[in-house]
Amino acid sequence: MTKLPLSFALIPETMSRLAYFDGWPTEVLDRLALGAKLISVPKNGVLASKGEVLDHLYVLVSGLVRLYIPLPNNMERVVALVHQGDSLGESCLVLNEACPFHAVACKDSHLLAIDPMVYRRELGRDSVLAGKTLERVSRRLMETLRDTEICAQRSSVQRVACYLMRYQPTPKTTAFKFQLPARKQDIAAKLGLTQETLSRVLSFLDKQGLIQMHGAQISIEDGTKLTEITSMRDPKESEQNVAF
Repeated sequence: MTKLPLSFALIPETMSRLAYFDGWPTEVLDRLALGAKLISVPKNGVLASKGEVLDHLYVLVSGLVRLYIPLPNNMERVVALVHQGDSLGESCLVLNEACPFHAVACKDSHLLAIDPMVYRRELGRDSVLAGKTLERVSRRLMETLRDTEICAQRSSVQRVACYLMRYQPTPKTTAFKFQLPARKQDIAAKLGLTQETLSRVLSFLDKQGLIQMHGAQISIEDGTKLTEITSMRDPKESEQNVAF
């Protein structure tokens, strides 16, 4: 982890461009900047380790960070992927508890590290900002619960189908496109699958004509069919009944 030179004047400007601070007053960003620094974490570099105490709130400026819990046999359960404008560490700082996950950069990443005392002081001053933060943390919790629900699906095909349909723009949209937000190995770990299983399922859905793959871009051809797969009770049905 390396601290990057960044003038005080540029830190509030950097904050203002991040989704995390959307709607935050300029004077608040100026005060947060007093306790902030920009750090760099190389690909596969460790930002935080499970069991250690976090000394900053981290907001991602660029790159990608995965949060995971180690499992037996050198496996891992990815609990979240932190994208540009996302954050990590609020719960640890508020509850004063040790970090419950490992945080590792999936690619070269830059983050703002914000002093927790300054951060908490600003939230205490403004109930609107405290409400925004509560909403963000609550939304993250709901996403984690949805991921847990996906992993509870009884077949790998169901898990992948459910994951793909999360990118459906509207409930009535049956055909849509999106870019995979991370490496397949990270998405697979998030779904409780191996990378090989994820690739095999995507290939299977492609051959069935339900999706088309172009590198990291996924085109959903029949979202209705994918939705049906997620609700099948018999695990074998999700693979046997997909064929036309």
